[in-house]
Amino acid sequence: MCDTIYVAAGGSAWFAKNSDRNPAEPQALCIVPRRPPSTALPLPGKTFAAADRGHSFVLSRPVWMEGGEMGVNEKGVAIGNEAVFSRFRASRDGLLGMAILRAALAHADGAAQARDLVCAIVESEDQGGNGAYKGRLVYSNSYIVAGADGAFVVETAGRRWAWKAIDSIATISNAYSIENDYQGLDEKTRAERIGSWRKRVQDRLYLGFTKGDSRRALTAGILRSALPDVSLETILSALRSHGGASPGRSGMAAPCIHEAGFPVRSSTTASMVFESLPSGGPASGVVWFSGRSYPCLSVYAPILLAGGEFLPLWTDYDYAEGAPASTAYWESGRSLAERSGGASRSGDLAFLARRDGIQERLQAASREAALAPSDARRLAAARREVGGAMSEWEDFLRGDPTSARDA
Repeated sequence: MCDTIYVAAGGSAWFAKNSDRNPAEPQALCIVPRRPPSTALPLPGKTFAAADRGHSFVLSRPVWMEGGEMGVNEKGVAIGNEAVFSRFRASRDGLLGMAILRAALAHADGAAQARDLVCAIVESEDQGGNGAYKGRLVYSNSYIVAGADGAFVVETAGRRWAWKAIDSIATISNAYSIENDYQGLDEKTRAERIGSWRKRVQDRLYLGFTKGDSRRALTAGILRSALPDVSLETILSALRSHGGASPGRSGMAAPCIHEAGFPVRSSTTASMVFESLPSGGPASGVVWFSGRSYPCLSVYAPILLAGGEFLPLWTDYDYAEGAPASTAYWESGRSLAERSGGASRSGDLAFLARRDGIQERLQAASREAALAPSDARRLAAARREVGGAMSEWEDFLRGDPTSARDA
């Protein structure tokens, strides 16, 4: 299952998501380049009459599908989706929520536009489809959409939808969260004059195995305890949390999942953070991505968003959509984790010191580059530092004794 979080504090806004899917399912990050604008959005097997503005976007994508679990476009619009299970059944042949997410990134100049597009597609097209890498899993979707114009929780149930604005903090997981605080409803549900949206749509049978309520409470608690000084470390601690259990022993009850769950086997197969920076002009910020499973065993590499352009600071990763090299990177990470003791390694203080030391170097390099992203020499220096830190991290994971710079 999954977790998506948003927090605005101290002049910055943070969006983050863990993608929990079949443990063997590779997920790769790509940068989709700009395309000529169009009056119709492409969806699998059909088109939708809304503008494809041709935006470039970063997308974290299970390799077998066109859509993505999470992404950020050139306008600074960030979106993450969650599987939710409703009394109003999704269609076995409907649209995957990940396809809707991709369409919204291509379309939206702001969060409100992304919100409205998601609602329009859901109300006019069946959603569902088989979202499973192996076997079958059909579900509706909830989303956090965030941008310079604000942030929203959007929840859907079959062809129904509800949304609410986020004041400062919101976390969602695999359970409905909007009660009677909705600010928008589809016409059919509005006519029913409901009280709680959640009570109207939630299939309670699924709450026991998804553990969505407990994970949502855990991540929200971590964010609130850090206010007003939220930082990248705060966000990563939420994504890496095992909920106080021994590493790997929390099952589905905490965000960092290690091959747990019944009847659906699940692991955290990818993780991403978008740090939105204050800007008087085009969107700016830093995308941080793991490119691998298990946040607690990963460092996050930076991509700058500056002037509407994505500038990767780690140049040894292949950002092309469908690139075999990025899939191979994901697979190598899973293999390294299995050979080195898996989740238990994240309880090793020496491992944590190395991981956090590398992450601090990556953060320092990204800060330097963000000061003047158009300065070619500054950008090149940041890329050298990021490349060196990532190479050292890989050597450390492989057990290379020469990788001792920050030991």
